[in-house]
Amino acid sequence: MSIGPGQRIRPLPKDQTANRERLRAARARQRAIGRELRRMFDDVAHAPLPEEFHELLRKIDAVAAQSLKRDENKKIS
Repeated sequence: MSIGPGQRIRPLPKDQTANRERLRAARARQRAIGRELRRMFDDVAHAPLPEEFHELLRKIDAVAAQSLKRDENKKIS
């Protein structure tokens, strides 16, 4: 739609203007929350794994290896 010479754009009614401002504010809050969540996720994703977790993973691997050996021995017997 084009506006010709001498024509004016009618302002939105107050209720539509207020609604538009509420929507704009809500989108701004959502963007801010999204940025903060991405920042927090990146911090956690790039944090080093604590030694306690490494030790727990080693123990789990050892138990799994023992279980696998037992299963293989049962098949051979």
